[in-house]
Amino acid sequence: MRSLRYCNVILTFIAVLLTLNLWTAWVTTPGGSMMSVTDDAHAQGIPNAGAQRKEMVDQLKSVNAEIKSLHATLKSGSVRVKVDGDAE
Repeated sequence: MRSLRYCNVILTFIAVLLTLNLWTAWVTTPGGSMMSVTDDAHAQGIPNAGAQRKEMVDQLKSVNAEIKSLHATLKSGSVRVKVDGDAE
C-alpha cells in the first residue's frame, strides 16, 4: 500500500512538470519572448521561386566566367609554383 502511494505521488509530480512544460512551450515564441493577445501576426510572404532561380543562374554564369579566366591564366603558363623546404 505504501509503494502504491509513493508511485501515485511521483506520477502526479511528473504530470505537473509535463503540464508546466507544455504551457511554457505553448505560451512562449521560438525567440523566448512571451506571446500577448495584442501582438499582430505578420505573414512572411510567399517566396518568388522564379526570381530565386534567375538569381542562381546569374550567379552560376558569373562563377563560370571566373573559372574560364582562371583556366586561361593557368593554361597560358604565367603561373609559377615554387616549393621551399624539404620535399617530405
